[in-house]
Amino acid sequence: FQYFIVELIVGAGFLLSFHLFKFTVPTLLFFVLTIFFVIIFFIDLKHFIIPNELTFPLMAIGFFKSFDPNLNKYLFPDYINSLIGGVAGYLIIWFIIFAYKKIKNKEGMGLGDAKLLSALGFWFGWICLPFILFFSSLIALITNVPSLLNKTKDLQTKIPFGPYIILGCIVYLLLFEKIIKLLN
Repeated sequence: FQYFIVELIVGAGFLLSFHLFKFTVPTLLFFVLTIFFVIIFFIDLKHFIIPNELTFPLMAIGFFKSFDPNLNKYLFPDYINSLIGGVAGYLIIWFIIFAYKKIKNKEGMGLGDAKLLSALGFWFGWICLPFILFFSSLIALITNVPSLLNKTKDLQTKIPFGPYIILGCIVYLLLFEKIIKLLN
């Protein structure tokens, strides 16, 4: 059943990318992003890990595509905003991990989440980071509070945050035009 769901999600991602961008470079980029998202989503959901073999290429693609002058600069930033986004994305999660460890004296998140947010910063620039963090945290809260209330989970239960980062990014991309209008 999981294979069917994966194929369905990938197919829907491809169709949506093609519908929005036709035969263009952004379509190809979103095809690649869709594949990475699906793989990372299910690996983190099942194994609580986001492999470097996935995040490092995603970072590299995100940064190198920023040198293409023909891409939409609102959606795909130039190399400076891409670099700032990549570094800031990593540092935000790293700081959360560091602070939590200092306060609670135990691990709270993994660096895979930091690398994933860094990759998204490389792809969409620093401007996407607060929105992705907000949406991912909101989705995580909405989906996990019922389990806390009916006590099937407690505050010590491990929750893979990578899938929520991905869902937060998808929400950001779906609301992208409205966010840009709001910021302008």
